[in-house]
Amino acid sequence: MRPINQNNALANFHTSVIGMSECGKTSVVKKKVIQPTDQVAIFDPYGDYEGKLAGRVVRSYHSLRDFAEAMIAGRKTRQGFKIAWNPQHETKPVDFDNFCKVAWGLGNGKHPKPLKLILEEVAEHSKTAGKAEGYHGEILRVGRKFGLHSINIFQAGQEVSKTIFRQCKYSYVMMQMLESDERYLQEKMGIPAQEISQLKKLEYIRKVNKEWSKGKIRW
Repeated sequence: MRPINQNNALANFHTSVIGMSECGKTSVVKKKVIQPTDQVAIFDPYGDYEGKLAGRVVRSYHSLRDFAEAMIAGRKTRQGFKIAWNPQHETKPVDFDNFCKVAWGLGNGKHPKPLKLILEEVAEHSKTAGKAEGYHGEILRVGRKFGLHSINIFQAGQEVSKTIFRQCKYSYVMMQMLESDERYLQEKMGIPAQEISQLKKLEYIRKVNKEWSKGKIRW
């Protein structure tokens, strides 16, 4: 499948969420990025989205085929949905690419709702820190023209494609494991490393284009 109805007027909503393990990345996605009426596809290799997301039940599928069929049916409506692919095997980059292939094919620049893509563990499923490859690269570079909003979640900036930093208009920077991680993000994003180093669990720096501000997730 290929996306349809290219629409150059659509804005870029690609987002990155960057932080060490257990800092609250998934909480940011659940509280700040996803709304109840959104249409959402989730690459969920570890079952982080079982239960509800933005007050709606997440429908999880172990089979990629079943996931794809549910997504196709969902995109034929104007209703919000939360649909996850939760494979039961150890996932590899090819699995991530297959998920992105399904999402890419469901892009539609004239659909009344964008399709938000929660992409967990991006670094673990990336082959290179250079130019993004495969369908993930297509989504990052031209997906906004087809109403695709990727949400790229990972622990360390050095481990993912530089395309993410170039294409994500929105970013949430959270606690980092190493000083070198903080310096790398300063270089790539322009946020002072000393500001990043002060972050605690559930705290974040939200960056939109070149402007940034601090915040905290509250449950």
